[in-house]
Amino acid sequence: MTDSGEVCSFRGLQAKNYVFLGPSGSGKSEIALNLAIRAACGGGAPVHFFDMDQTKPLFRSREARDAVERSGAVFHSGLEFLDSPVPPDGVSEYLRDEGVRCFLDMGGSVSGARSLGQCLPDAGGLTRALYVVNVYRPFSDERCFLGDLSAITAAARLSSPCIVSNPNLGGETTLEDVKKGHGRLLEILERNGLSLAFLTVRAPLLEAASEWADCPVEGLALRLSAG
Repeated sequence: MTDSGEVCSFRGLQAKNYVFLGPSGSGKSEIALNLAIRAACGGGAPVHFFDMDQTKPLFRSREARDAVERSGAVFHSGLEFLDSPVPPDGVSEYLRDEGVRCFLDMGGSVSGARSLGQCLPDAGGLTRALYVVNVYRPFSDERCFLGDLSAITAAARLSSPCIVSNPNLGGETTLEDVKKGHGRLLEILERNGLSLAFLTVRAPLLEAASEWADCPVEGLALRLSAG
């Protein structure tokens, strides 16, 4: 698949499909948007972005659509009936189609993850799961983090995903905030034998964070309104 461009790589992670998981407020939507847009702008096989996060307000979903479509990627969104997310039409087929690349912004709920699990039985080997953690978010202590991670990945029928560290306090986040939060998460990961994929920071902090961090760092352009 590499020769024809269907696989994309971020900081050493290679996959055809990327699934972004994590609780509300972790930053997974921003990260999923940034990496999907980066992949689309870089050329290669077509990129499809699936907004399956049913906790995101409608106006933020429209913002996501605008940002994705400007990059040349295709935007898909699901519907919601009685608080039960319904996968967008064709998601199973796109996940198995080796001629396209898929980025899925999943909700942080077990029901949302379960909707993904229905699509993945034959596509799991092509898929990389990334679980986003912001240690400054409420209920992100070690016990809650591990409980959420176990429940969501089980519902999605995914093996334990790589962890994305996204320590931030909003637009006023400083490099010291990043260092402190990232250090807290690394301690948790080490105690529990979990692997880190990369660290994310706002674009203005990228250069300084890259000089300091001993792991890959991705810079984010904030594309969604707060809320």
